[in-house]
Amino acid sequence: MNLTDFICVTLLSGFAFIFFSFKLIAVLQQCGYRLDEFFTALFCGKKIEIKRLSTYSLVFAVVLALICPFNDWILNGYFLPSVVTVIFSGAYYFTTKQIKKAVFTSRLARVWGVATVAFGLGLAGLTYLASVFIVRVRFLIFLIGLTPILSPVFIALGCLVNLPYDFLKYKISLSICKSRLKRNPKLKVIGVTGSMGKTSVKNYLFKMLATTYKTLATPMSYNTPLGVCKTVNGGVEGYDFFIVEMGARRKNDIKKLCKLVNPSIGVITGIAEQHTQTLKGLQGVINAKNQLIEGLLPNGFAVFSTQTQGSLTMCERAKVKKYGAGLNDGNFVYAKNIIQKKDGLHFDIVVGGNPYQTFMPALGVHNVINVCIATATAVNLGVSVSKILSVIPNLTPPPHRAEIITTPQGVTVIDDAYNANLLGISATAQAVKAFDGRKVAITSGIVELGERAYAVNFEVGKILAENFDEIFAVGVNANAIFDGAKTGGVTAKVESSTKSASERLKGQLTSGDVVAFFNDLPDKYEV
Repeated sequence: MNLTDFICVTLLSGFAFIFFSFKLIAVLQQCGYRLDEFFTALFCGKKIEIKRLSTYSLVFAVVLALICPFNDWILNGYFLPSVVTVIFSGAYYFTTKQIKKAVFTSRLARVWGVATVAFGLGLAGLTYLASVFIVRVRFLIFLIGLTPILSPVFIALGCLVNLPYDFLKYKISLSICKSRLKRNPKLKVIGVTGSMGKTSVKNYLFKMLATTYKTLATPMSYNTPLGVCKTVNGGVEGYDFFIVEMGARRKNDIKKLCKLVNPSIGVITGIAEQHTQTLKGLQGVINAKNQLIEGLLPNGFAVFSTQTQGSLTMCERAKVKKYGAGLNDGNFVYAKNIIQKKDGLHFDIVVGGNPYQTFMPALGVHNVINVCIATATAVNLGVSVSKILSVIPNLTPPPHRAEIITTPQGVTVIDDAYNANLLGISATAQAVKAFDGRKVAITSGIVELGERAYAVNFEVGKILAENFDEIFAVGVNANAIFDGAKTGGVTAKVESSTKSASERLKGQLTSGDVVAFFNDLPDKYEV
């Protein structure tokens, strides 16, 4: 193989790899660059797609290899047949669209770059070795036909090669973060965790505290050590409070966050069956979230939602000063007389035994619970009730949490795509009753439940059947949702994706109809 051939083969192979790994690299990123989760995701949501693509690509490659000429000329020998193979396979590959594309970061570039170079050089090298025994052109086309199968392996290789650098960079980021936090000794850190409502409670509490104190909070849904570091890098000098959302998908995730930021106040939202596959059941979820309470500094306090058994269990176990919040009488803060209307939630909030009438432009009683939790925390940190009451009417849920959108055609779209628990789905579903017209639900159910997946998603189907006229079930949990909906008297329609369900509805909806999207599945399960 001469130098020109070697360069051509390397570039063509690299191009094929980039072409076919475009979706897979997004899956890796959404899995937090954890290879175990990456391969689990591939064998769930993308298993069928990869099988079909590999079969089509390989068969087409073999056909081309059999009919291509026996010579080494670039254009006539292997270049054009290989390009045709890539285009043919790609035509199938991109018939299914990504819900969320990869975010191009330096880490992604490093992993993808190493994987692409390794793939290109690897195929060029194998083609050179094969030329001793067989016709090179056939072997190259055959290997390019295997690209869909080989791509995950080389992506994993790129991740492993970068692992030492990423680990060192991670440790340095943590060290810098701790150093910057120590520069502001007056700063009090508030940790917020739970299975639901973390971002909402964080945002509500931020706006309440901001009326009295200089307050910082992790943006969007940043709830990992690197997310915290990124926030702290923007500066923490002069702040009184730092609200940190804490996520837990694995056993010691919150413990690591507590060691990083040293919280003195803990806020526990509802606890439900979420991430039970990685946390080993509901008790594992409770134990993981309880690491926040165990990690509080002396003389701190905690606020607990009283609406779930899991959070009540944590409250009873807690050895710190604690307050309850929710819908139950006897809590330090609770709500009553809740009325859901199209414009939002009208209710009375009771603080320390004193009731106050208020309103918030949101859907679902779970938003009232979140307001109660935030209020209980803010009051105990010195914010006056009058200031809190001035904030509540302006509180809106974060994007994709029961977000209301009205189309130009007058159709109401309820975007609850971030919802991933039964209580939240139930609250939003019941709130839809306030609307007139035909009601349609599109859902992928709840993921990462392990052996509980069918039972929980069966309940999702039942809940939606009680509140909607029509249900579209998509993704890996479609059968469970279908069975649950059937018990409620609704025959759900099973679709391959959210997009296909939406396409099917086009032209059928009229002014006044309602379409609700529930938990549009993490993209790593359906891309």
